[in-house]
Amino acid sequence: MRLYAWVENGLLFTTEDKNLAPANAIELEVASFDDVIYDGTQIRLKTEEEKLTEEKQKKLEELKRYVATLLSQTDYIVMRIAEAEALGNKDTAKQLRRKYATQLQQRQAIRRWNKQMKQAIRKAKTLEELRSIEIRYG
Repeated sequence: MRLYAWVENGLLFTTEDKNLAPANAIELEVASFDDVIYDGTQIRLKTEEEKLTEEKQKKLEELKRYVATLLSQTDYIVMRIAEAEALGNKDTAKQLRRKYATQLQQRQAIRRWNKQMKQAIRKAKTLEELRSIEIRYG
C-alpha cells in the first residue's frame, strides 16, 4: 500500500490519501501502517529485526494471558491447600493434595508447556517461524 508520512510536533502521522498529506510528507510503499516509525530523527520503515522483536513481545503476552486463564481454573485448589497450611492443618493440606493430585499434576504440566513455549517464541528467527507457533495447550 502507498502511504504518506510526516512529523508534526514530534508526532508521526500517516495517511493513504495524498490529498490529506502536507507538502513535506514522504511517500512510502508498505505492507502495513505499523511498518512506519519515527525514531526521533527520521521517518523510516521498521527493520525485520524490529518487527520480529515486537511480534515476539506480543506473542509472549498472548501466552501469558492464555496460561493465566488455564491456571485460574484450578487456583482455588492451591488456595485451599495454602490456607490449610497457613492455619497449621497439615493433615488437611495433605488430604487436599491427595484429593486434587490430578489437577496439581496438570498445573505442573501447564507450567512445563509454558516454559517450552516461551523458549520457542524467543528462539524464533523469522516472522514466519514465529507466526507458525500456535498457542494452544493439549
